[in-house]
Amino acid sequence: MEMDMTAALITIFAGLCAAYMARELKISEFRQAWINGLREEISDFVAKAHEWIDLYIDTNPSDDQELKAEAHKKLNSLKYEAFRAYRKIQMRFKPTDEEANKLLASLQNLLDPSKLYVAPQEARGRGKYNVWRELADLTILQARHLLKEEWETTKNPLTRVARKVPVWLDSVSAAVRK
Repeated sequence: MEMDMTAALITIFAGLCAAYMARELKISEFRQAWINGLREEISDFVAKAHEWIDLYIDTNPSDDQELKAEAHKKLNSLKYEAFRAYRKIQMRFKPTDEEANKLLASLQNLLDPSKLYVAPQEARGRGKYNVWRELADLTILQARHLLKEEWETTKNPLTRVARKVPVWLDSVSAAVRK
């Protein structure tokens, strides 16, 4: 009788472990899809912001009001397309995620012409486009770090399970001893 009880407990424990591992694998699949979607949305946003800044830098200094009026329509269209991607990115994160909020602020800066100002003493050949490229490169670096951190969490769900198994074994063995 004691052997039957031990076998039943082992079977139940094995079933729970298998169910938990299947759950972790499914969560990893969802996380991978989340990472891929976020990567795509960040890429879309930066591409639209790049189009926007190119047009802004090309047309803003012009004295031709007709050219500026035409560019204004295109700038607004690009800006709203970029902000659509931005809102998708924003909705993927918890409001309290500090690293994500820093990334979101950096993304917004890519559509802020005031961030292109370079003090004359710091200019040394750094035009507005070069300043924007530096901002974009730093933003992409932030995104890469965030995505890498998420990937490390996702890539091996069984490692997280393995850390929890000794705790489960202690609980089960304590329950059996009672």
